[in-house]
Amino acid sequence: MPQQITQRVVNNFVKGLITEAGELNFPENASVDESNCDLRRDGSRRRRLGAEIETNSADTTWTISDTERVVVGEWENVGGQSGLKYMVVQKGSMLYFFNKASAPYSQQEVANTVDLTTYEKDVSAAAEDADCQFASIKGALVVASPEIDTIYIERDNVAETISVTTIEFRVRDFEWQGDRTTYSDEVSTGSVSTGRKYDTANTGWDGTKGGAALTTYTSAQTAYPPLTLHWYSGKDSNNDFSVSEWQKIFSGTSLTGNGHFILDFFAKDRETVSGISGIGTDPESTRFSAVTSFGDRVFYAGLSSAENAGTILFTRIIEELSDVGECLQQNDPTSEELSDLLSTDGGVIKITGCVGIRKLHNIGDSVYVFAENGVWVIKGVDGVFKATEYSIQKLTSVGIQTSNSFISANGAPFWWSQTGIHTLQFDKVTGQASEENISLPTIQTFWDTISTTSKDDVRAVYDAINKRIYWAWPDGDETVTAKLNNFLILDLQLQAFFPWTVSDQTTNTDSIVGLAFYSGYGSEFSDLTVVDSSLDTVIDAGGDTVVVTQPSDFATGDPAIVLLIRNGSDNTMTIGGFTSEDYYDWGDANYTSYAETGYDFSGDVVLKKSLPSVVTCLRQTSTGWTGTEVGGYTPINDSSCYMSAYWDFKTTPSSSAQEVYRLKYNTTVSDVSSFDYPHTVVTSRIKLRGRGRSLRLRFESTEGKAFEILGFGMIWGRNGRF
Repeated sequence: MPQQITQRVVNNFVKGLITEAGELNFPENASVDESNCDLRRDGSRRRRLGAEIETNSADTTWTISDTERVVVGEWENVGGQSGLKYMVVQKGSMLYFFNKASAPYSQQEVANTVDLTTYEKDVSAAAEDADCQFASIKGALVVASPEIDTIYIERDNVAETISVTTIEFRVRDFEWQGDRTTYSDEVSTGSVSTGRKYDTANTGWDGTKGGAALTTYTSAQTAYPPLTLHWYSGKDSNNDFSVSEWQKIFSGTSLTGNGHFILDFFAKDRETVSGISGIGTDPESTRFSAVTSFGDRVFYAGLSSAENAGTILFTRIIEELSDVGECLQQNDPTSEELSDLLSTDGGVIKITGCVGIRKLHNIGDSVYVFAENGVWVIKGVDGVFKATEYSIQKLTSVGIQTSNSFISANGAPFWWSQTGIHTLQFDKVTGQASEENISLPTIQTFWDTISTTSKDDVRAVYDAINKRIYWAWPDGDETVTAKLNNFLILDLQLQAFFPWTVSDQTTNTDSIVGLAFYSGYGSEFSDLTVVDSSLDTVIDAGGDTVVVTQPSDFATGDPAIVLLIRNGSDNTMTIGGFTSEDYYDWGDANYTSYAETGYDFSGDVVLKKSLPSVVTCLRQTSTGWTGTEVGGYTPINDSSCYMSAYWDFKTTPSSSAQEVYRLKYNTTVSDVSSFDYPHTVVTSRIKLRGRGRSLRLRFESTEGKAFEILGFGMIWGRNGRF
C-alpha cells in the first residue's frame, strides 16, 4: 500500500516555553525547550541580540565590589520639574543618580550622592545589607530601608544641590497604658497606677483647663475620675469645671476618647509628653522597608517587630514636604471644640494577621499590601481614599517571597511566591481582584529548578513599550552578589514565557548588575564626540571638538530596557543593552540560541510516519557588506540556522543537523550599504531521514550569526501499516 501524503504548516511559533504538558497533549506553536530566542508578534521567532555596552559610554568613578548589592529605582519630577526623571542606583550604602533624559545614558550621572550610613538606625547591621525602596512625592524622593531611619531627598535644580532630611513620624497615642476594665470607676489617688495617670491625661485631663479640672476633681474626691466622660462634660453656668455637674451625667461603662498626646512613632516617649515619671518609653527598633505614594499621601510599612508587623502608617494629604511624617489626626480628638477626624488626616492602619509586609503598591483607588502570608487591599469608598472612609480586605493567602520580584505591568501586579509566579485578575464588572498562578499551567517545572538563593536575589523590570516583564537572577553558585545572568521574559500580548542566559567572557567578564526601563529609550538623539583610530578626539580647523548627532541604537520591538553593567576590567559601572548585532555577549562571549518544537503526531499516534521534506521560511536579515576588495566582503547581520529532528521521543537527534538558511541567488557587492537579494524570505527544502510516530524539530544558531524563523511546512508520508 503506498504512503498517504499530508501537509502541515506552522506559521505562528510564538507560544513560548511550555513545561506543563505531556508528550501526547503538547499545545501547538509552543516549544518544549528553548533559550535565547526572542518571540515576535508577527509570528516569528528570532535570535536575541547580544548584551553590550552602549556606544560612547562612560564609566563611573566608583566601583562595585563582589559583595555589594545593587538596587535600581526611579525619582519622578525631580525638584518639582515636570518630566525630569532620575534613575536611582543603590550601590551598597551609597545612592547615585542618573538623568534619564537622553543617550548616552551612562554619561548622564548627576554630581549628587547620598551616603546611607549617615542615617543608619540604632543597632543597625549596616545600610549596605538591605535593599531600599523609593517613592516620589512633590518633587522629593522618599527612601525606606530596614537598616536606616526613613529619609526624604530634595534637589535644588538651579543650584544643582541636594538636601537630605530624616523623617520624624508623628502619631496620636490611642493606646491605653492601664487596665481599661477598671476605668468606669473612680480610683483612689493613693492607689492610682502610673498607667491610669497617663491615660487620664491622654483623654484630655491635661493642659491648662483639663489639668485644672483634674486638680479640682482629685481635691474634692481624693480620687481620679472614671474615664467615661471628657472633663468639659462637667462645666457649670460659668464655664468652670464642677464636680457636682460632672457627676450629674450618667456615662455608663463606655470609655471616652483618647489621643490627646502626639508621639514620635519610633520612640513613644510618654514620660516627656505627659510629665508623668515612670511611664517610660515604648521604642520600635525596626524600620520601614516598604513605601509608596498615593493620592498626595505616603504610605509606610514593613516593620518586622511582633507588635507592628501588620502596621501601616499613612500621612495626611501633603501640602508641604515637612508633612511626609505627619501620620496623625490634625484635630485633638479630646478637644471640646474641634475634635473631628478629617478626611485629609493621616493615621495608622493595623492589619491583624498580616506578617512580613514586603511591598506597597497603588492601583486605581486602592493600596495593595503584599506580605509574606498574603495580599490585602486598602480601598477607598467611592473611589477616593479618606482617613474617615476606607475598607480592608484580604485577597489571597499567597504571599510574596521577595519585594524585588514584584512588578506592576498594564495595571496589574505580578510577583513571585514560594510556589510560583502570580498576578491579580480584576473582574470587569465589579473590579474585584482575585489571585492567579500563571506559572502553574505553563512553566512551573522550569521555575522550580531555580534555586531558592537565586529567587531571593531576583530583580524585575517592565518594558512598557513592548509590554514585557523581565525577571533576572544570578546562578545559584554565583560569587558576585549583584550579578544577573539568567532572564525569564513574559510577553503580555503573546501571553508567552521565554528564557535567556547571558554568557560570561573567559576572564574578567563584564556582567549585568541591574535593570531599568527608560520611557524615552530610542527616541532621543545623542551628540557623540568623533574620535580617530587612536581614540583621540578630532578637532576642526577652528579648534572645536567635532560632534555628530545620531539616534540611540534602538528599534521598536527590541528590548526597551537598559542594563547596568559592571566592567570586568576595573569593576566600574556603565550602561548598555541587548543591542549587539554581532550576536556575542560583551563582544566575544558566544551564546547558543535554540528552540525545540512540541511533539507532532501528524494526526495519530498509531501509525509510523516519514518526512520526505520540510520547507523552512526564514527572514533574509543581511543589510549590507563589510570588508574590502582585497580582503573580501562578508554580509552584515548574516543569518544561519541549523535544524535537526528527534523521532519517537528520542533525547538525541535522529539525524545530523542541516543548514536551513540557504541563499538561492548569488549576490554581488555593488553598494556596501545594501544587500542586493531579490527576496525578503529565504525558503529551503530539507529532506529528513528516519521515521516514527512522533517528530520534534530543533532550530539552533550558528556562532556570531542571526536567525529569524517565520515558520515551516512539513510533508508527511503516512505508512499504511504499523
